Amino acid sequence: MADAPSDEEILAAVAEHLGRPGPAERLRLAGTARISGQPVLECTITRSVESRAERERSEPAPFDLSRKPVYEDLDAYDAAGPKNPRKHQTLELVQTGTVREVSCVKCTGGRQQCLKCGGRGLTRCEPDVPCPNCRNVTSCTKCRGKGGSRRTPVKPVPPRKVKRPGERVDCVVCETPGTACPGCEGRGHTLCRKCDGRGEYTCDRCGGKGHSTCGACAGRGLLVKWRGGTITHTPHAERVPGPEPSPPLLLRRRLHGGAWRTHVLSLDQSPPEELPASHRSVIEARLGRREGEVARHVSIKWLPLARVEIEEEVNRVFYVFPEGSGLSVVPVPSRHRVKRAAVVAAACLAALVLVLIVAAR
Repeated sequence: MADAPSDEEILAAVAEHLGRPGPAERLRLAGTARISGQPVLECTITRSVESRAERERSEPAPFDLSRKPVYEDLDAYDAAGPKNPRKHQTLELVQTGTVREVSCVKCTGGRQQCLKCGGRGLTRCEPDVPCPNCRNVTSCTKCRGKGGSRRTPVKPVPPRKVKRPGERVDCVVCETPGTACPGCEGRGHTLCRKCDGRGEYTCDRCGGKGHSTCGACAGRGLLVKWRGGTITHTPHAERVPGPEPSPPLLLRRRLHGGAWRTHVLSLDQSPPEELPASHRSVIEARLGRREGEVARHVSIKWLPLARVEIEEEVNRVFYVFPEGSGLSVVPVPSRHRVKRAAVVAAACLAALVLVLIVAAR
């Protein structure tokens, strides 16, 4: 429907919903019905806010800057606003006369000495480590890792019960069978797995080379430096709340299928005249230009909605709105019905409490 429905069309839709169509019924309802307009509004204002910044930049040489726009004074540069204010946009520029090629100060010829091995290609480590299998357990129940042999035995230790005899092996220190930890064979320590006891291993950071490729210049030894400007357009969205009263919760889901009217505004445009006055005033109050705002996208959706109260239908209120090619009628419980239900619920609760009190005695 092109225009908001008239009162006559609204009454006709309600009469048909009640199963009493016809001109006579519409005339009768007209004398008892009260119609109030409550159009629904959905509006989002997206502002594109511009910010500008300068900083020194560098890239490995050679680096092509010919496609980047140039500027002398960043504040005076005339940048076109974004085509779509709802998208983030960044423009990179180059200041005139600042482009030069320099040697990389972080490396020598594109290489950096490995910090982990100091350029040796090898990393020092402990050749042996405490045995992880016999922590808090004696490494050998006979010599406790102190050594000795069958020919020159050590001073015997008090006998002790071996908790897991099946997991003991021959001690390589004192040669006593079935007494040693299988992890270290009685030594109390194991060889480092990285160096196999040599005390150093190939550096895992540089692979034994002693150096690495410089990340700043990508191993080229030269950098292209310039002073760069950045102009950024950042979208900031703001949802405009609709005027009161808002539709009942039971009705809102049904409204999604209504015949909504849509409008899109750009910067410095005003809301269309066909909008209800309440909608226009709410939107206009939010349209002031913000600092740095260069573009705007205002999405407006509104739906004509009428609230119909009928004297003989005290328990229901009817909401009428355009949907498809006709009008849709949705009944919602009235305040009278809600209050009555609340009174009944309170009475039931009081009765239940009284029964529980009597039963407790």
